[in-house]
Amino acid sequence: MVDESSIMDFDNRIQYLRRTDESNYSLLERIFSFDSQTGSQVIPQSLRSKVLNYFGRRDSSRNIIETPEEVVERIEKQKIVKINNIWTGESTLFNSLRSDRPGIRGSDVEKEKKYVHGLIEDSKNVCDFCHPEKYTPEDVFGRIQGKHSITAANLAKYDVWSSLVIFEDHNPLKFTLDEFDDYLKTSFQWFEAVNNNDPQFTYPFFIWNCLPRAGASQVHGHCQILMSKEPYAGVQTLIKAYQNYKKENSDDYFQDLYQAHRSLELSHKNGDTLFFANITPIKEKEIVIISRDPSTNYKSRETIFKILRCFIDVMGVFNFNLSISCPPINNQEKFPYITRIVDRGSLLKSTADMGGMELYGSSVVADDPYKIIKILKYAFKTE
Repeated sequence: MVDESSIMDFDNRIQYLRRTDESNYSLLERIFSFDSQTGSQVIPQSLRSKVLNYFGRRDSSRNIIETPEEVVERIEKQKIVKINNIWTGESTLFNSLRSDRPGIRGSDVEKEKKYVHGLIEDSKNVCDFCHPEKYTPEDVFGRIQGKHSITAANLAKYDVWSSLVIFEDHNPLKFTLDEFDDYLKTSFQWFEAVNNNDPQFTYPFFIWNCLPRAGASQVHGHCQILMSKEPYAGVQTLIKAYQNYKKENSDDYFQDLYQAHRSLELSHKNGDTLFFANITPIKEKEIVIISRDPSTNYKSRETIFKILRCFIDVMGVFNFNLSISCPPINNQEKFPYITRIVDRGSLLKSTADMGGMELYGSSVVADDPYKIIKILKYAFKTE
């Protein structure tokens, strides 16, 4: 049996499926194209000491446990795994060097927590969202008031119908299942209110940008809610993939996408809510959740909540993006609700997590999907 623990063994995994599980191998080939090659370079003698310091594998005491020759060999010959989703055009590059980097250390997690806590506390002093009815505009039909949240029009709108759900708690990382449930219900009540007010707007879209590195202009907990006449580009890509796949294969694209990840042991489920660690992630730790309406279906919102809490409490992810791509109000095609969650990196890092490759080429990802799904499976097993 192949080593199942790393995305860098993807080619071995594929060959194993080809020999032992023709059905799942064919399914993977139907959805993805994949390639694995070695990128080579020469490290001059003058650079070797720096390479050893930067990339040498270390033990818990921070002592390098490789010889200089072993480190240089790893850097001079780097395995690259490239995976493309044929139906959506999403493409990701995994680099053995990046995937093999040490994880964030305990001291770094504590430093990050301390910094984030300070940022949240300091922002309370000048926070308009702590008094939304005084310092935010409202929609023409008024506000939707939830148990733990309230809507506000977006002062600088993304689109014609572009508003916010502002959380009662200033701290965006402190929320219970009951509170998260209310955020979703308030959002979906707003979607209905917009459609009742302006029936030509039928496509709901939910976004949560948590903290500055994820694009939030306010620290106070809030999410973006939008309604459009036509689906936004990212949602349109999913809808077209769903429609075209059904037309060509007479099968459900999202069910087959889940099964493809299941055959790679990168999936899990909670009741009838399915999720997987994406093999073509837009960026680090991306999880895709396939569900029914999370505002009305308990398992759907519980799954999203548990994964978010695992990101925050276990993996130390404080800056994240969460989106829910929704079917149109009528949903005649029975399109599912697709939730995607991605880590946006540490506030302590001065470099951006996305660059020209992610914007105009393919995503370059360091985190290994196998490590992420292992953590999530354990979280669901133990709760």
